[in-house]
Amino acid sequence: MTSDAAEKPLDYSEAVHRLAALVPAGAVISYKDVAELLGSGGARQAGKAMASAPAGTPWWRIIRSNGSMTEALAEAAEQHWISEGLAVPGRHVNMAKNRWNPSETAWGKIDALRAALGNPKMSEMDDQL
Repeated sequence: MTSDAAEKPLDYSEAVHRLAALVPAGAVISYKDVAELLGSGGARQAGKAMASAPAGTPWWRIIRSNGSMTEALAEAAEQHWISEGLAVPGRHVNMAKNRWNPSETAWGKIDALRAALGNPKMSEMDDQL
């Protein structure tokens, strides 16, 4: 039997928010990573979706590919980054060190989100962040 996410189509923003919720404390992914994992959209679309994230969504774990956050959110993000051991001088996160590597369970959830958006499951070749 499939999960609810695979059975019911999702709005792109909702899929982005659900993906952000999968990223554990102490890890980050870029807006581009989000779009690639979901199989649609782009970095800007993922960023726009994160702007409407509901309370409780770990928005500070979805960042620019250079490890930074928009200036308007940088101070608030830095507080979260410090508590999660992500902060680096200059308000940047080391993407090479802290990029999320999804577990097998998380890959299943990511595939369900992709399916809910009407996108095919990722192949082994695709699942390289």
